[in-house]
Amino acid sequence: MTYYYIQLIINGIALGSVYSLIALGFTLIFSVLKFSNFSHGGVMVVSAYFAYIVCKSWNLGFVPMILITVLFGGCLSCLVQFIGFERLRRTKGSSMLFFVSSANLGTLLQNIIILMFASSYYSYPSFFSRSFFQINENLTIAVTDMIMLGLSAVGILVLMYILYKTRMGISIRALSMDSDTAKLMGINVSFVMALTFFISGMLAALVQKPEIDDAPADNSLLCGMKFLLYPQLKDLVMKGMTASILGGLGNISGALYGGLLLGLLEVFMTNFVGSSLQPACTFLFAIIFLIFRPQGISGKFVKEKV
Repeated sequence: MTYYYIQLIINGIALGSVYSLIALGFTLIFSVLKFSNFSHGGVMVVSAYFAYIVCKSWNLGFVPMILITVLFGGCLSCLVQFIGFERLRRTKGSSMLFFVSSANLGTLLQNIIILMFASSYYSYPSFFSRSFFQINENLTIAVTDMIMLGLSAVGILVLMYILYKTRMGISIRALSMDSDTAKLMGINVSFVMALTFFISGMLAALVQKPEIDDAPADNSLLCGMKFLLYPQLKDLVMKGMTASILGGLGNISGALYGGLLLGLLEVFMTNFVGSSLQPACTFLFAIIFLIFRPQGISGKFVKEKV
């Protein structure tokens, strides 16, 4: 029984680390623009399918595939920022305009993928010779879970270093506190905004919303190595938003905690109430949690753009 719960915790942390990356992407944009960027899910999906195309066409190894994908995701996110939000930011557009722009861009990206691939499921070829490590007769760790956790940890550590140990990170945090003051201090707001979207896009390129059931065990790359690719955004947006809200909107560490909490909740709920009831039970728990702690785990109230 002890090993059973250890197995659930390992699976939950691996899944939660992916949700933490999604939440971090949402949180970064929310911190500088004070609105929820629903186009973030579209960047995830397009990046995942881009990786699939490159994987099939170029036959690259695992590491080059990751590098190319995250760079593509960063560039795509910058393009989304330039088309959808830069002019609104300069003219101090209302929160409704930001929302409409992000929702439309997310839908546009989704429909582009649907036109190219239809609503079909795809999987990456396997990069690994074995699918799991047998610790003992009661405990196994999937290679995909180890890779998911490892890449998520690297991505999070690199992000933390950039935000707290570099001049770029200081500029991003200054912009998140007060954009007008940051501009008066000589910070190039447009450049820092583009940089923030680039980092957010790189995080998005590492993940794509998993459909846990029926997923082949030997899929590859973080966004598709364990789960099937499909071009739907609603779950992507909901998971990222839920994790960031649970952790506390606009709070980096809160996004990490929220993602891990959501991953653990999903795994435990799936095992105890079944996959059909798991989404309802998970979100019910999240609602109850927010009733008693509406500011999230981070304990900080943040107002959305008005």
